[in-house]
Amino acid sequence: MSKRKRRFAQPRWSGVAPDEMLETDFRVLETRELLRCAWHNEQNLLIQSVIGHAHEGHGIFKGRRFPNTTIDDIARALRLDPRAVRRERQDVIDGVEEYIDAVLAGGDGRYLVDSDGTPLLTMGTLALLPEMDGREVLRGFYLGGLRDDSEVRIGAEQRYGVAIGGGDSYLVHLPTMEAAGQDADRLAHEDHDAAMLIKYREEGLIVRDEGEDDDDTAYLYIRHRRGCGTSDDACIVMAGLQYGISAAVGAFLADAVDTLEKYVPVFGGLDKKLAEKIERGMPDLGVTRDDAGDMAYLCADESGEVPDSSLRHLLSVDKRFDQCAAEAHFAFVMGRPYAPLGIAHERTPNVRLYDYCVERLAAWRRRQPEQGGGRG
Repeated sequence: MSKRKRRFAQPRWSGVAPDEMLETDFRVLETRELLRCAWHNEQNLLIQSVIGHAHEGHGIFKGRRFPNTTIDDIARALRLDPRAVRRERQDVIDGVEEYIDAVLAGGDGRYLVDSDGTPLLTMGTLALLPEMDGREVLRGFYLGGLRDDSEVRIGAEQRYGVAIGGGDSYLVHLPTMEAAGQDADRLAHEDHDAAMLIKYREEGLIVRDEGEDDDDTAYLYIRHRRGCGTSDDACIVMAGLQYGISAAVGAFLADAVDTLEKYVPVFGGLDKKLAEKIERGMPDLGVTRDDAGDMAYLCADESGEVPDSSLRHLLSVDKRFDQCAAEAHFAFVMGRPYAPLGIAHERTPNVRLYDYCVERLAAWRRRQPEQGGGRG
């Protein structure tokens, strides 16, 4: 007797990958990857990698692009409860916020753990790092959390004459998007100026900036303007070179929150909100939005060759050395030996990134004599 073929749900919208492909891509990643975090967090990050593959035609999709695939689609294809996946990701963010709150309340932040003693991001390495300076962790988080803000980037563009791409995420009404002939790929990669955003709101394509979604809406990135990208790897290293290892970790945490908040119960720029909480709660931290703009400039990829790792790539363990890219970045900042890893999708040698960051920071400091060689 032949085995019964399992039925998969049909996509509700055009441009959504079939369930079979989503499940297969996830299983391939799950077999191949080992991330430096707890298993449930690894699973949630791999789900997010599948959406990138579906949108860009990578992995098992092999050039076939499905730009309207959402993480809901992937969770359901894996027979997971989307609400549970969202809640688990929010729990990881909440742990970071608990650490921030503890430092703002006067704690020293020596240990990178949440209120239950669990390492932040469920990444065991963080609990084993040398004792942290909580204020410096918050400084790095502030810079990392605000460098992606559109107004901060515009300020950097005006000061340095560099076009830095930017945009924001919004709750988008999927039926209206499809009826307008748009898709998630075009929204993410084409220019959409202020007038177009107003039009999208009037037409109901943009429902609101933040809040809960429903079956007909998704939290999608809309590009405002084109320009060079910025590197998350460079932000971690630049923060560390300027202010030390604690700030490097803070910048890394901000990047992680920015990734995790793409699929949570309530959407709305949580990395920026936590940075603004730091701004209000610790006004004597010694950094401003102009400093965040400087960081955006320092991380700007003007050459088009600077690696930019996803959180998965930052945590992916190279089994030849038992080290991930984030750990190598921390080791470099601390002046310790680090493994020769290939980083980001392009597998760029990490030493090339470190040389680039040292040279770019030195050139920037020469242009900023009032910095006194940096504040770190």
